[in-house]
Amino acid sequence: MDEIQQLVAQNEIRNLVAQYAQHTDDTRIQEWTELFVEDARMEANGQPLEGRPALTEWITGVTSSMKLRHVMGGVTVTLDSATEAHGAADMILLLAVEGSWIIAGAPRYVDRYVKTEAGWRFAERILEDRPAKA
Repeated sequence: MDEIQQLVAQNEIRNLVAQYAQHTDDTRIQEWTELFVEDARMEANGQPLEGRPALTEWITGVTSSMKLRHVMGGVTVTLDSATEAHGAADMILLLAVEGSWIIAGAPRYVDRYVKTEAGWRFAERILEDRPAKA
């Protein structure tokens, strides 16, 4: 992979991370689910999820029970090959409470990405809770 191809891949993966947040916040469940490969693995709050059906069920429950905003930043991407990469993204999670946004947490996603015919997709997403400590 030359430098231009690397930059293009990194940009596409950063867009994937942004789409994850936007599709969640906008309750675009089908589009959100398609950001993952069929047999993707995710771990959220210690709950392991395997495959698109489990992911769809989980995100439907999350988005139907609360209004969220994901503010993503600190996205790092390391290309392992032309079709595989890994990275991480820090997040500020906002929760709507009585008409205002409150900070609900500041976790980190640790990701593994694969390139498919449809573009870069999540193969694995691990949500690491990072509580504030005194």
